[in-house]
Amino acid sequence: MLRAGRTERSPEASLPGRYFATGLVAFILFALAVPLVAPVLIVTNADPRIFALTHLAVLGWITMTMIGATYQLFPAALGGTLRGARLGRWNYWLMAAGIAGFVPSFYLIWSPGVAIFGTLIVGGLIHFVSQMLRSYPSVSNWHPMAFYMLSAHVWLVITLGFGAAYALNWQFGWFAISNRMLAAHAHAGLAGWLGLTLMGVSYRLTELFTDAKYRGRVLAFVNLAIWNTGLLGLVASLLLTHGPGLVVVFAAVLALAALLHVVDLLLVLHSRRATRLSIEQWHTLASLGSLLVATGLGLGIASGHLVDGGWVVAYGYALVAGWFGFAIIGKSYLILPFLTRLHSVRSGSPQRPAPMLHQMFDKRVARVSLALLLSGFTGVLIGVVATNSAIARAAGALYAAGAIVFAGNLGRRAFPLALSRRDRSSTKQVAQ
Repeated sequence: MLRAGRTERSPEASLPGRYFATGLVAFILFALAVPLVAPVLIVTNADPRIFALTHLAVLGWITMTMIGATYQLFPAALGGTLRGARLGRWNYWLMAAGIAGFVPSFYLIWSPGVAIFGTLIVGGLIHFVSQMLRSYPSVSNWHPMAFYMLSAHVWLVITLGFGAAYALNWQFGWFAISNRMLAAHAHAGLAGWLGLTLMGVSYRLTELFTDAKYRGRVLAFVNLAIWNTGLLGLVASLLLTHGPGLVVVFAAVLALAALLHVVDLLLVLHSRRATRLSIEQWHTLASLGSLLVATGLGLGIASGHLVDGGWVVAYGYALVAGWFGFAIIGKSYLILPFLTRLHSVRSGSPQRPAPMLHQMFDKRVARVSLALLLSGFTGVLIGVVATNSAIARAAGALYAAGAIVFAGNLGRRAFPLALSRRDRSSTKQVAQ
């Protein structure tokens, strides 16, 4: 488990808590929106409504949740001191306002809104990156997670460069944005910023919360090198070349890294002390399976065999709702109860014992949620690939039901944290 000395460096609970709460709201909105846009979803990825849905998930749900997790895990799991935590609270409002305006602007095809609110998001993320880079010299445990997250922050800067240029271009029309340019931006963000962050956090949390005996980290570093090489080559080839040649080569390199990560994380899980899989670990298996599905779809698209818009949508959905989605939902069963317990220990009365992690959510409800989410996710993929809006809509409704069940099970942890007062012992521990 996380060492107490390191958790004392964690910021007050409301800082990561408000990011988690916002991510949860965006997740529910995303899940509810999928069946509504199903007729468009099965046809094309080049529609403003799909752009809006994608950014709702990627920015509102996944990015906000990962920033909240970073604020909590950087001190607790890596032994670092978070710089500028007070400014991080203001940065949240910049990000939240930007996303709240950016997504509807995309949906309504309001170019000034895309430019204005996109600039707010870029500003908020630039501040977040600068805050983390200032904090890295304080890291005391250079676990592979630290290197994965450092690489992820570099890719976030690259993604922001694409995003800022494209958002402003919507308003000013400087150049024509090709599908390959959009693909470069999408992969820098999904595989670079979000993918590397998720992989690093997965390694660390799996070791911490399973008491895994597996200590082989060579494969994790090999995977990091191959992943970055493949991603850099893929982005460059999408921007600088024509035809599938180099794109296929670097897509295959990235696919190899994805396979290595799956194998390595399964080895970590195999070395756990417990004999039964926890609810978080079942979500991890669903996440890794989705990554393999997305890898196969990505190779097919890169080679030119799966060229219809529906296949591209299926690829993106497998990454966003599958790989990232199941991982985030599963890890929420670890992070939110842990954060609640930490806040309870810091601010609660000595006579009132802090609840244990397993007491903070209903495991039976969690299993129902997983069943609904997994069946809905699978059905949406089938509906998209088969271009059947009825299947996609019905399955999307199942997925939305699973999201609501999940929110009811854990939302009562996220929102009190977001609104909590300062922890009694935290304000002096976190460097401003």
